[in-house]
Amino acid sequence: MSDYIYGSGTIESPDGSKLFFQTWKKAQPQGIILICHGVGEHSGRYGNLLNTLKDHELSVYALDHRGHGKSEGKRGHIMSFDAYVDDFDLLVKKAADENLGLPLIIFGHSMGGTIVFKYVLKYGQEFAGLVLSSAGLIAKVEVPPFKVAAAKLLSRILPSLTMSSGLDSKLLSHDQKVVEEYVNDPLVHDQVSSRWYTEFIAAGQECLQRAAEITLPVLMIHGQADGIVDVRGSEEVMQKASSHDKELYIFENLYHETMNESLPDKEKVLETIKTWIIKHIS
Repeated sequence: MSDYIYGSGTIESPDGSKLFFQTWKKAQPQGIILICHGVGEHSGRYGNLLNTLKDHELSVYALDHRGHGKSEGKRGHIMSFDAYVDDFDLLVKKAADENLGLPLIIFGHSMGGTIVFKYVLKYGQEFAGLVLSSAGLIAKVEVPPFKVAAAKLLSRILPSLTMSSGLDSKLLSHDQKVVEEYVNDPLVHDQVSSRWYTEFIAAGQECLQRAAEITLPVLMIHGQADGIVDVRGSEEVMQKASSHDKELYIFENLYHETMNESLPDKEKVLETIKTWIIKHIS
């Protein structure tokens, strides 16, 4: 990514947590992309998107959520989903302050899609666009009722108790290299706490209930064969959102990480995203 000027650092949250961020800047950017990653992963897994955008004058900012990647915090634990939302606002403010007057597009993948959805509902929709990639609004894995009840109880009495998320890495992509790199990535983890579970489920439900409040331009991308997040969430947002400018692309047979799928499938996804972003930046 030699066309970018790379940088990194930390932002301190109001509670003192140091949050790691990365930037891939252009000397004379015409717009800014802010990436919000999914659960268990980190901001360094978006190379395909960066490579797709590198020939355009777009700077990119990305944050490792608390409890993820190189950021501080217990792995996979939050007391309130708004902690993710408020942390992301620190990155947005930094990008806006460093690029006064430039259009900003927010990109959220999986859990990150839920975070940015809640973000625009809380902080305002004065952005050039919102991109939701496999937005984590409805979990696909069926959880037995007794486990749901146990999670709710533990969320109250042992909120920081962590366990495996049960995420099946084979459902990320048909590309086995992507799966192997994910499994062997030392910055990837599979931990979630009992409070994280109840907060995540509640956040997805809130987003769907309030989808009609969305008015800014929206692009939604989802794999039809996503076994981690239910495509029905994206379909429901498409139906309910009040945006006059909204598009949904469901890619047949693709898994959860559509941008990391096998060739030529990922190229179709990335080209769709790039075309939409360039149109809305200009």
